[in-house]
Amino acid sequence: MTEGRVEGPSTVNAPTRRPSLVIIAEPMVSSDAVQVKFVSAVARALSESFNVSIASAYATREARKQLNELGFSVLAPAQDHFWVNRWLKRLGLRSEATLWTEAWLRESLFGRNRRLLSRLLEERHFDFVVNTTNTVAMPSDVWWIQGPPLHVTLESMLQREGRSSGPLWLLCQVVRWFDDQTIDRLYSSGRIAVAASNYVRSFYEQNGMEVRATIYNLSDLSGFRPLPRDGEPPYVLAYIGKETELETLYQLANRGIRVVGFGGKLVPGMRPDQLRAAIDFKGRVDHDDLVALYSGAEFTVFPFTNEPFGYVPVESMACGTPVLTYGKEGPAETVVNDETGWLVHSRDEFVRKASSLWHGFDRLRFSAKAVWRASEFKPEIQARMLASLLLDPVGRSESKKRVNSSA
Repeated sequence: MTEGRVEGPSTVNAPTRRPSLVIIAEPMVSSDAVQVKFVSAVARALSESFNVSIASAYATREARKQLNELGFSVLAPAQDHFWVNRWLKRLGLRSEATLWTEAWLRESLFGRNRRLLSRLLEERHFDFVVNTTNTVAMPSDVWWIQGPPLHVTLESMLQREGRSSGPLWLLCQVVRWFDDQTIDRLYSSGRIAVAASNYVRSFYEQNGMEVRATIYNLSDLSGFRPLPRDGEPPYVLAYIGKETELETLYQLANRGIRVVGFGGKLVPGMRPDQLRAAIDFKGRVDHDDLVALYSGAEFTVFPFTNEPFGYVPVESMACGTPVLTYGKEGPAETVVNDETGWLVHSRDEFVRKASSLWHGFDRLRFSAKAVWRASEFKPEIQARMLASLLLDPVGRSESKKRVNSSA
């Protein structure tokens, strides 16, 4: 990466060259993993202005094939350097969550991801580097911050369980120390910092970092649209994953609400047979089935523990289905209360509101507004903002600064 490589033409008739850009991605474990969906949406949206490649410290053959078929070159080690991932794979326990955790450990303790990617990219010339990770602290033009550090998630989990001391609390303090070192390297290595939501932006600004803009996470919404409802018995739809507040879903089921769940990113210890005792759990579903599930639901429920942005509310709204979720973090920036869904502030309020809605509401009043709201998060809109930051000569000449000395 070098500064100022993209220059204006010397003559009016001189041919123009699209600048090259590489996106640094988190480890990609499968073709339908959230990281692959995210990075493919970013790459497609940016390809109007740049020749885009993708680099990652880990990418399965399946993930590479998916991105190659979309027309993007993928730079990733041929060898799996993640030994915990290899061991879990043999046991059938590999997941995005465990792979990301190992990536965090490799970088925060030893800087291995940074060295691995640097070797991969040293033979290539890219005009711009966009780093979308918290696990590779290498030089970039833009560090696109996707979420808060790991210790924030761990501390939130302990608070929910009522634990404020003991071995787990001490572990959080150790994680926080390593987080601070890694985040400082990420910030120092990036010329510009942007955030995936205002919630993420405010967190880092409160910790003394200058964040130039909010550029929301990208997801390809072109296939999400309202479909005719097929007369199936009423249900509410729920995503099941590592950030899902399962106890809330169980309480809804106990109230007589039919909960249909989907998701293929279960964390170790979350057993499908236990879920199916209370929830009609479909597991991993393909795109067309997911659109049909969204469209057929009375409403989507999204009780989460931590969510910097949240694809599920936006996808649901794109299908004309309102969303019940918490009025905090990322979902509070996408769902408009009492227009495209409902925002509540506690588990008890969530369960009461869901029970009230289950007994009837005017769904049509929400549908059109939900579709319109989702359209505001189209990848093209966010990509134009990112391209403008990259190509603006004034912005390129400005350096970041610490907002205060508390970081």
